[in-house]
Amino acid sequence: MTQKDTAIRHLHKYSNRNPLHQMILGRFFDKVAEEITRLSPLNVLEFGCGEGLFLQQLKKRNIYFKKLIGIDCRDDAIQYAKSLHPEYDFFKADLLSWSRPGRSFDLVIASQVLEHLESPDQFLKRLTYYSRQYLLLTVPLEPWFSLINLLRGRDILRLGNHPEHINLWRYNQFQRFVSRHARIEESYSIFPFIITIARV
Repeated sequence: MTQKDTAIRHLHKYSNRNPLHQMILGRFFDKVAEEITRLSPLNVLEFGCGEGLFLQQLKKRNIYFKKLIGIDCRDDAIQYAKSLHPEYDFFKADLLSWSRPGRSFDLVIASQVLEHLESPDQFLKRLTYYSRQYLLLTVPLEPWFSLINLLRGRDILRLGNHPEHINLWRYNQFQRFVSRHARIEESYSIFPFIITIARV
């Protein structure tokens, strides 16, 4: 589910110079980078790669992959990602009908994506199909994510809930959701986000 201003929101999220915003986002990416370093994947799929801004943050923390494929449903995002990361491969694709062989990737990443999707179980099941080892999944930690938005004056009529967010998970709810499809190895609440590492 995307809005007309999706790209603008993404770019603003990463370019916002507010010190508190930068601190929160920095802590999140520091932990993500730490986990990826521990897993040491060679072949990676990023589902919902958007404009490649997630990968840009990883590069700032010296995280590079031997091979990475990014897929997204928005063509404008794919073109932007290609311009930022010409060494990686990006495709506009529907995950549920993508024809890549199963068990193709050491690590499958879905960061800040599953909360946007109708039938997230269907998508997570498909992500496990493509992974031969690990999943790295992140979502907003609710209700705190919405509360922070509300306090910042964002999405007031929706009580702080992002207009594209369909699924609102508390920490334990997300753990139960992931556990239906994969074995959780590590999980953290890095306020206001959840980071979960699972093995297929």
